[in-house]
Amino acid sequence: MKELSGIVASVNERMDSLEKLRERSIASSRSIIRLTKRTMHAIHSHEEHDIFLNKAISEFEELRSFVNEPEIMLSGPVNDAMAELAEACILSSVVLEKEIPSYSSLNVTPQAWVLGLADCLGEMRRILLDRLINNDIESAKEMFIHMDAVCEAVMSFDVPDAILPVRRKQDVARSIMERTRTDITNAVLMNKK
Repeated sequence: MKELSGIVASVNERMDSLEKLRERSIASSRSIIRLTKRTMHAIHSHEEHDIFLNKAISEFEELRSFVNEPEIMLSGPVNDAMAELAEACILSSVVLEKEIPSYSSLNVTPQAWVLGLADCLGEMRRILLDRLINNDIESAKEMFIHMDAVCEAVMSFDVPDAILPVRRKQDVARSIMERTRTDITNAVLMNKK
């Protein structure tokens, strides 16, 4: 039974190492999420957002450099940070009229990318509503076309929640699109009077 105590000691050492790595990844994930929130706030405020987005990307690259354990990389906090980063990068691309980045170009998981894409619809709706408030109906219609494309992409995923927990976000996406279609229709009708 001497081997057992050696194995237990080895496992304990591994668990200690994972715990330290987990704590460090949680702190880094929180920082990334704060930066992505600031990015999106800057986008909505029509302020320069690149500085926050670039810092978030840099912090994520640093996180990827020290997290090489699947138990940590696929944990809740890191997944949340990846999804938020994807959302911020996608929103920035839409606003700047650039190509939407792929999950591989962002170095995030496909699941995090899809969740970020789905969440981006709410942010796009906010931009569209701001345009309607400013009576910029044509620009709002353009945003609606982008939203429709994003929604169609989000709705195309039909896999079990254990692989991609997107069903609830698909329901939210449908609701967002229905409300937004009504808002655009009302604005167009009001503008014709």
